[in-house]
Amino acid sequence: MAERSRRSPARSAAQNRLKQLETRLAHLESQLKTLRTQTSGSVGAARAKLESLERRAAAQITRAQGTLKDSLDSITRTLATSKNTVESKAGRLTRAVRAGVRAGTRAYRRRARR
Repeated sequence: MAERSRRSPARSAAQNRLKQLETRLAHLESQLKTLRTQTSGSVGAARAKLESLERRAAAQITRAQGTLKDSLDSITRTLATSKNTVESKAGRLTRAVRAGVRAGTRAYRRRARR
């Protein structure tokens, strides 16, 4: 029998946003590295201009890292809440099934005695 290739499930909006933030952060970090390289070899007004650009890029990276951290914290909280909800519903369902089995067993035994 031939094996089917499995498609990965579609990403949620949060996953897409997180991926975009990671990509943006990597791009900004590479730009900052380039700026630092150019700044080290510059002098005078060009150096001042590049240092200014470097400070702005560093600020953008800091903001992107903060946003990424907030997103991860939000996802973590959501997953914890989901896990708790699923656990409580699974527990209730388990208790209900056990109660149903016990009731069915009792009813069967009562019917068998008659």
